[in-house]
Amino acid sequence: MEQKSKPSFLKRPVMTGAAAVALGIAAFGAGQVLSPNLLKAQAIQAQAPMAASALPSFADLVERVSPAVVSIEVTKSIQQPSDDEMDAQLQDLPPELQKFFRNMPKNKGGGGSSEARGGGSGFFISADGYIVTNNHVVSDASKITVTLKDGKELPAKVIGTDERTDIAVIKVEGSNYKYVQFETNTNVRVGDWVVAIGNPFGLGGTATAGIVSALGREDVGGQNIADFIQIDAPINPGNSGGPTFDMQGRVIGINTAIVSGSGGNIGIGFAVPSSTAVRVTQQLIKGGQVSYGWLGVGIGDLSPDLADAYGLSNVKGAIVGSVNVGSPAAKAGLKRGDAIVKFNDQPINGASDLTRRVGGTEVGKTVKLEVIDASGKKRVANVLIAPRPSEKQLAQLDDPKGSPVVANAKVESGTSLGMTVSSLTPTAKQRLRLDSDTKGVLITDIDDKSDAAKKGVSAGMAILEANGQNVANPKDLENAIKDAKRQGKKSIPVYVQTPQGRGAYLAILIS
Repeated sequence: MEQKSKPSFLKRPVMTGAAAVALGIAAFGAGQVLSPNLLKAQAIQAQAPMAASALPSFADLVERVSPAVVSIEVTKSIQQPSDDEMDAQLQDLPPELQKFFRNMPKNKGGGGSSEARGGGSGFFISADGYIVTNNHVVSDASKITVTLKDGKELPAKVIGTDERTDIAVIKVEGSNYKYVQFETNTNVRVGDWVVAIGNPFGLGGTATAGIVSALGREDVGGQNIADFIQIDAPINPGNSGGPTFDMQGRVIGINTAIVSGSGGNIGIGFAVPSSTAVRVTQQLIKGGQVSYGWLGVGIGDLSPDLADAYGLSNVKGAIVGSVNVGSPAAKAGLKRGDAIVKFNDQPINGASDLTRRVGGTEVGKTVKLEVIDASGKKRVANVLIAPRPSEKQLAQLDDPKGSPVVANAKVESGTSLGMTVSSLTPTAKQRLRLDSDTKGVLITDIDDKSDAAKKGVSAGMAILEANGQNVANPKDLENAIKDAKRQGKKSIPVYVQTPQGRGAYLAILIS
């Protein structure tokens, strides 16, 4: 057998005697001569295996918990458009593309449905067959098949789903399944090792490892109810719904989303923390749905410049942009322009923070809100938390109606905010989705270089309030600006309504 040659760096000639002395090198050992640099290099090489042996092995952990992790395959029905619907969708395309799509195979007469397949991951949380996964994995599924580690396939049914946290519970028949448990008191820290197990790209039983990269990530994938755990353990499409384990084999989160421009892993993944998952899964198993607390307000962040315009310093919170009629907030006296800075005596970091706290509050419980109005006056509002309407109901409430606002009133006044305004007409109110008795001014022109324009304000929007005062006409806006100047403010807080029926508070520099 041919003997393999050793790496070249191990075949250096050994210098002894005069040659070593001539080079100023000390000789020791069995005639081997080492320079200080070579000694250093060998010391580093000697330490390398020790460093490698200090790295953890995940083999025992994976072997212990992987039987509880399953692969999930789903079949969904896709509704095909009818011939008339197809014609409407294709009418703006070039003729050659229209011909291409019309010649594609389809059901006779158009319409009908076809099947699409997808997959994800999940894990048992009980011996009697309850499995946790993501809502987006199993939503609208006509068929769900679960594959165990040993390859056994089982049909599953949906017990309940929660779109807001992207969590679902499904169940298979049987008993004595290996299962894992959520751990809510792990004191996870950035830098801790984690292991993700799942079904990436259909490759079931895949384990990846990494560390906790960050905690408390907000608004991941449009969600705002969970403080996500960011991990760098590689997760990919198909990992959705799988567990994230700590080094003790405890489930600290549910893999839910990745940040990727290509659809593949780039080392940024997100998991719903167990503290959220426990509450949601318990409610889903008990009643098939999740109940969230609700204030009935539209809110935004109390930004530093807006806080400054309110005369506040180093204060964070959420500012109320709208209050639903008959909502808990309305009954407690909250008004547009109120800044909520504390929830049950705890400081609020922003709108997402308040949303999570309210959502996690038991329905029927009274909470204490510390509120500051635009004049700087503080008060405490006691609010009885109500159940949150469904996402469908909220979407219907938020559905914008009407066409873009077209100014059809005579321009009456320019302002030192870099815009020209006029009184609101009945037509403009309708297009802005405002009640007929709502007062305000319509922005008819704006300087593109103004601070207002840089913050997204444009012609067609309306100002309903400025410096804590209702604005009924251009003169009211001028007076509000003058008052802000007298108060020494560099910016003035204004409430702006958009043509989409949405509103927000902005702090606009006074020129």
